Amino acid sequence: MSTLQKLFNDDQVFAHPTEGVWGLGCNPFSEVAVNNLFSLKKRPRNKGIIILTGNEDHLTLFLKHLTKDQKKAFFLKSPGPHTWLIPTNDEIPTWLQGDSGLVAVRLSLHPDVIRITNELKNPICSSSANLSGEKPAMNKLDIKKIFGRDLHIVDGELGKLNKPTPVQELTTGTWIRK
Repeated sequence: MSTLQKLFNDDQVFAHPTEGVWGLGCNPFSEVAVNNLFSLKKRPRNKGIIILTGNEDHLTLFLKHLTKDQKKAFFLKSPGPHTWLIPTNDEIPTWLQGDSGLVAVRLSLHPDVIRITNELKNPICSSSANLSGEKPAMNKLDIKKIFGRDLHIVDGELGKLNKPTPVQELTTGTWIRK
């Protein structure tokens, strides 16, 4: 079992590269892991968290209840550096939803995200590698300064975005972050 798989299975948080900024990741299906991520970031639990994967097959649970038109809209900008806020269903854990009752989902083309999620055979939770309200980490040194030497950092390179991905609500088209 790889170090990453062990961390994932043991409800631990790890840093990983994304399209624009370093992220903190964990097992989205473990409430303990997600709470660990929120605690590490000092992030309010009423804010949602992104479900991130590079493998469309990992999103069945999150997309199966969408209408044909909603799925079509989702795939207009997916895969790619675009995060959608989508309606939830009864099978999506409540700890993945913010106050909005929506869940954030991104199907990525980033090679390291694809590699990580394929290795884990699962999507991951992802949130920018920062303390809540602070600037995101842009390199491994920043991550160590913010979170200490013990946080595992998955090898890889940031994409070319240089900022967090845009976030848009699927059903209304409303932009949350451009």
